[in-house]
Amino acid sequence: MFKRMLILVVLLGGMLLIAQAQSSQREIYTVLSYGDEAFESETWLASASELGARTTATWRNDLEGALAYADYIHFDDGFDPETMDDAFGARWFDVTLSAYQGWRELNNCTIETEEVFIRLYEFSLQQNNIKYTMRYWITPAEDDTRVLTMFVLYPTNELETLDEYAERLFPEAIKCEDTGVG
Repeated sequence: MFKRMLILVVLLGGMLLIAQAQSSQREIYTVLSYGDEAFESETWLASASELGARTTATWRNDLEGALAYADYIHFDDGFDPETMDDAFGARWFDVTLSAYQGWRELNNCTIETEEVFIRLYEFSLQQNNIKYTMRYWITPAEDDTRVLTMFVLYPTNELETLDEYAERLFPEAIKCEDTGVG
């Protein structure tokens, strides 16, 4: 009888440990999940990394010359959308887009409802004599200590495809209306 009780206690304890381990998800999977419904695994290769101040994911579609990147940035003291321009202003984009041979901002807009706050930037870029269009979204995550920045980059002659992926990722913020910025 004692052996059966001991086995039962061990089994129950093991089940509790497994349930607890499954409930806490590594942040790397959280970031990769942003692309789960958008990027087909047959054509998009995914990679990700966890760092102290951010968690990142990259999706590459070499066949179409496309790239997507998510940066889940940690703001351990919290993030206030009112200060978005301070954190993600011109200097942010100067550094973020410095690998491209040339870039310019085409548009930007803010989509704000009771459910979402999204800042969207649209860029024209050039790399290796190929012109690209980029949509770059910035939005606070559900946890007020994280901000998601994400972009999708496509050759400019594939704007319809870029629109399709933008709609899958951010249906509220597919593209900005022509504001004449840039």
